Amino acid sequence: MEKLNLQKVHSRNTILNAAGEGLWGFAMAFHNMNSVVPMFLAQMGASAFILGLIPGGFILLVAVPQLLSATLFRQSSQIKKINIGLHFAMAPTAFLMGLAFYVFGFTGQIGILVYLILWVVWSLSVGFLVPVWADFLASVTIASRRGRFFGITFTVNAILGMIGGYVLKEVLALESLTFPRNFGAAFLIMTVAILIGNSFFIFIKVIHAPNLSVTTVDRWWRRLKSIYIGDKNFRNYIFSRALAAATMMPLAFYGVDLQSRFGLPLSAAGSFTFFLVVGQAIFNILFGYLGDIYGRKVAISGFFIGHFLAALTAILATEPWMAYLTFGFIGMAFGAGQSSFMVFVYEFAGELGDRKFYYAALDSAIAPFIIVYISVAGLIVDRFGTIPLYNLTLAFVLAGLLLFIFKVKSPLSEQAILDN
Repeated sequence: MEKLNLQKVHSRNTILNAAGEGLWGFAMAFHNMNSVVPMFLAQMGASAFILGLIPGGFILLVAVPQLLSATLFRQSSQIKKINIGLHFAMAPTAFLMGLAFYVFGFTGQIGILVYLILWVVWSLSVGFLVPVWADFLASVTIASRRGRFFGITFTVNAILGMIGGYVLKEVLALESLTFPRNFGAAFLIMTVAILIGNSFFIFIKVIHAPNLSVTTVDRWWRRLKSIYIGDKNFRNYIFSRALAAATMMPLAFYGVDLQSRFGLPLSAAGSFTFFLVVGQAIFNILFGYLGDIYGRKVAISGFFIGHFLAALTAILATEPWMAYLTFGFIGMAFGAGQSSFMVFVYEFAGELGDRKFYYAALDSAIAPFIIVYISVAGLIVDRFGTIPLYNLTLAFVLAGLLLFIFKVKSPLSEQAILDN
């Protein structure tokens, strides 16, 4: 009877979380780091270095505050309240973006500087939220159904993201809204969607409260060292993800390059976003179910394959439809990652482990690699063009995939061996 009740709560939480995250997906279509933001900055005259900084720099800045967040909230049982509070704290930055470009109409170097300041604040805020958000999602789900939970949630997220991409395309095409007011209007729409989406989290119920850590700071750092050095399997996973992080290098250039190559209008940013989230919608649910049935390694392999196909398609693209297909493959990669990355880390941590800590440890370890990638991406494009950058990405992604397949074991299968 208790199991049945937990399943009902899990199902209700799935619906509410899908609604909230769906509206966040709609919102993020107006501020996509891989399609919208690079084209927005390129229109203001940003250099290749700045464009290359956006996707990877976002991931890097997200990683910076995670260990602090995981430490600060490790003793708190109020995971739901903290998660809701941090989600609502994102709205003011989004509103300031809209205000800056819709009302004040900043352009040129001043516009770039204003946006980058708000971008840094936004990215750090996301990083502070992520460990709490990851622990919250684990706390409101049943372990055996998490793949489907994430698959359904992020499929709804992607479907509403598709709608957002279409709305963005229409907003950018409006003759009554000149640049940058059209992007400012998009950021204001994003703000409203965030506020509405956050309200759904209020009604979600916690199933398993987080396991409160009682370790001291000193022991916490020794544990971090133990994970990095002593857990060979987790270390191999970090290395495979570090190689795959090279996908940050071309993400900012796909849209700008393909738009220029085929003479597409600026509103193509909305079309690229649309096809990206179509890929997410399809593969979120697909890899969510595959992960539950066949294990997370099968699903996560889709992340590597999706990015490999995206770079390969961008290299071979000779027609506009191949530009849209490139973003479809990026969506495939994102869908595979969204449905399984978080659950895979849960499996490394264990049900009673510190999930916030493990998630922060992973992102913090990958951060130095991202610094290198985003530092060289713009230089490569300036000197050699985008095609050599895409080729370099292919090599890194293939190496990461092979390392992941042959050296990373499922944490659950490892635990089963130890138990027997």
